[in-house]
Amino acid sequence: MEVILLESFNKLGDIGDTVTVKDGFARNFLIPQKKALRANNENKEYFSKIKKDLIEKNNKFIQEAKLLIKKITDKEIVFIRNASDNGQLYGSVSPKDISNYFESQKISIKPSNINLHFAIKKIGIYDINIKLHPEVGCNLKINVATSEENAESQKKEANDANNKKDSKNKLTEKNKKSNDELSNDDIDSKVADNKNQTAKLNESKKPSNLSANEVKLANDKNLSTPEKSSSTQKSKEKLASNAPQNSKNAATEETSK
Repeated sequence: MEVILLESFNKLGDIGDTVTVKDGFARNFLIPQKKALRANNENKEYFSKIKKDLIEKNNKFIQEAKLLIKKITDKEIVFIRNASDNGQLYGSVSPKDISNYFESQKISIKPSNINLHFAIKKIGIYDINIKLHPEVGCNLKINVATSEENAESQKKEANDANNKKDSKNKLTEKNKKSNDELSNDDIDSKVADNKNQTAKLNESKKPSNLSANEVKLANDKNLSTPEKSSSTQKSKEKLASNAPQNSKNAATEETSK
């Protein structure tokens, strides 16, 4: 069924939205509680006339809800209940019980505005959620114990556990930060090494800083060496070619003697 919302709902819509819901939800809750209208032409025209007043009323309710939340935020809530030796309650702590507790403090909070994450059937400290409006709410803790002394003891244990957890988280965060810094130092070191290696490579590729005269002398020396070698080779060849003739002349002289 399509309905026009007269209130804002979590996960459903805001005032004036036309949404589709199950027939039973519309007939049994939304329409009888005047939280929605059937989405027909007549009701759409009617809603256009009352829309401004509804929005003003909603804004006023939000402001009042915020003031109420300020009164109960960080409020210590203690329930003293009978329990067995293993901590099992003889009964439970319900949203109605919590609503009555606030009523005794002259604070009006309906049971429907109190959300338990699970049934409270044992002693201990529990988180609950107070939702006065889709835009206004808070989380609270309730301490369920068999006596005021036990309630105080449970509170101290819970605080110690939370402090230990916070210290552990801080230490973990500190170690993580240190590891990140070490990693950054390693990266910086590697970058520096790469820069040094690049600099050395570039240095090795640079031309020699010899003066012009030194370069000329080196070139002249390199050029003169082949010529000297060539001259030495020619001398050897000449001596080798003259050796037979010299031997022949020596033999002739010996014969004539």
